[in-house]
Amino acid sequence: VSGLVYYISPPRGLDHTLGDPIHSVVYVLYLVTLAVLFARIWVEIGGLNPKAVAKNLMGADVQVPGFRRSGLSIEQVLNRYIPPITIIGGIIIGLIASVSDLFGVFGSGIGILLMVDIVLQYYQMLVKEQIEEVSPRLAGILGQA
Repeated sequence: VSGLVYYISPPRGLDHTLGDPIHSVVYVLYLVTLAVLFARIWVEIGGLNPKAVAKNLMGADVQVPGFRRSGLSIEQVLNRYIPPITIIGGIIIGLIASVSDLFGVFGSGIGILLMVDIVLQYYQMLVKEQIEEVSPRLAGILGQA
């Protein structure tokens, strides 16, 4: 492997990471940049941007204390938090994935993130099923009548 592909491919363990720090830094920056871009796209496409969230909150009759009851004021408040948190989250995910690749963990950094996500989804399903068994009324609120 040579050229640009060499620098965007993961290093082969800690010894390679220490032996070629430029490769490691370029790889980390590449993966973090991709993670941030993916996070931004995910927020826009998934309807999690400030405008869509403000619309959902207005539909649920939520009002921000100290502001008029309008979608624009809620959107302005959310605009202070959602974009920076999206970028910070993308940076953290990119760093976890790339640094675990640098240290040569079992599997890969992206594999670890995928595993954690799958385990979290199973945990949420189990909790939801337990709630449905314990309290059928609460299950109706959750949409599982």
